[in-house]
Amino acid sequence: MNWIVVQTKCNCENKANVNLVRQGFECFLPKILKVVRKSGGFKRIKKPLFPGYIFVNLRKKQNWLKINYTFGVNKILKFNENLCFLPNKLLLEIKKKCDLSYYSDSLIMGDEIKIVKSFSFILNAIFDEYIDSKRSYVLIDFLKRKMKTRVNNNHLILKV
Repeated sequence: MNWIVVQTKCNCENKANVNLVRQGFECFLPKILKVVRKSGGFKRIKKPLFPGYIFVNLRKKQNWLKINYTFGVNKILKFNENLCFLPNKLLLEIKKKCDLSYYSDSLIMGDEIKIVKSFSFILNAIFDEYIDSKRSYVLIDFLKRKMKTRVNNNHLILKV
């Protein structure tokens, strides 16, 4: 496999990925979970691991010149006018890491978490179980006792 690095236009990683796949290229856009502040709360969203870049697999006899003219793509990264190919081992390691940890946004019983409602209100807790897609049960230390309570899922952050 011959993987190359393609630089995308600003915040166009997903557009470039979709358009390259439509043209028959195999693409890899690694993402990680990031916590961002939105409308007074915190949300976990998937963001590109390498903002502004995606990886494209070139097969033998595949016309790579049309990649530069794809919507969302800025250019193919080159060194001295020659294509730079990534080592397969490096790309496999990135894929393995993404498959194991970056895409798993589900919590399991016993995970140490933080409950964040604002910058001034942060509680440490232990995840117990999901109630539904919007709420979960957590255990909070209160007066040296574990109290089970319900919390909105958008306030839960895995403690790192």
